[in-house]
Amino acid sequence: MKLPSLFSSCFLVLALLISATHAFDLSLIQMEAGTCPYTVVVMTSCLSPESTRDQISITFGDADGNQVHAERLGGSVKGTGSLGKCSTDTFQVRGQCLTSPVCSLSINRDGPDGWVPESIEIYAQGSKSVKFDFSKSVPKNTWYGQNHCNTTGPPSSPGLPPPEFPPETPKLPPPPHPRPSAASRGGGDGESAFLAFAIATAVAFAAMVR
Repeated sequence: MKLPSLFSSCFLVLALLISATHAFDLSLIQMEAGTCPYTVVVMTSCLSPESTRDQISITFGDADGNQVHAERLGGSVKGTGSLGKCSTDTFQVRGQCLTSPVCSLSINRDGPDGWVPESIEIYAQGSKSVKFDFSKSVPKNTWYGQNHCNTTGPPSSPGLPPPEFPPETPKLPPPPHPRPSAASRGGGDGESAFLAFAIATAVAFAAMVR
């Protein structure tokens, strides 16, 4: 093979490799578009077996119906990832971007050992972590969990309006006592004069009798 032909062949192979790599990266970006990272912290109960062969899958979601599914947790970034007794394991999960805080979580256990979770805590970017407490065994091959998405507190009691009181009627002063008329005052003077005359007459009559 001539040297120019060899260079042409190498250049063609290199161009094909670059094109394939670019296409792979583009498809990977498109596949990950619209996904978000989540951190899942799993605490295994001390009631659980020392080690387990159970395969654990989880699904969590928000109140808008968005869900993230993690099939068979594995490859922990912290802890052994074996979900052994009294252990804490941290996993990284990618999935659909949730539009509101996590409010539901379900566990599916596939295996013979009866793994028992203590709690599972979900960390999402831009929101506080949400923790789900279990401390009980999980049924085999059944989605089992908690849903707090539709729970609301009791409605607040409406404020009562202030009581209404009728306007207070102003108290009127008592009417003044009527003054005695001039005639009544004159009648009184006549009675006094008559009484004095009667007394004087009685005294004079008594003196004459003596």
